[in-house]
Amino acid sequence: MTNIIQLKDYDGASSAYRLYDVGRTGREGAGRTLRARTDTEAKALALKLLGDHPIELWDRTRFIARYWPGNLPMAISIEARH
Repeated sequence: MTNIIQLKDYDGASSAYRLYDVGRTGREGAGRTLRARTDTEAKALALKLLGDHPIELWDRTRFIARYWPGNLPMAISIEARH
């Protein structure tokens, strides 16, 4: 079993997004890799995986969104600063 989750197979290129569980102190664990061509596709897959705890979607150092159970995303797109 792998921790790579794909929305669907692609003929073209895809990005490796990361999905993290969010606890009281921020990101917890190594996260999961999601393969998608666009932010929109990655967000759709993240919403399918939303359980009973908050999750964050990242593209390398770029924050995409945080999802809370029962709510819409808290943010749409923010670029992480070093």
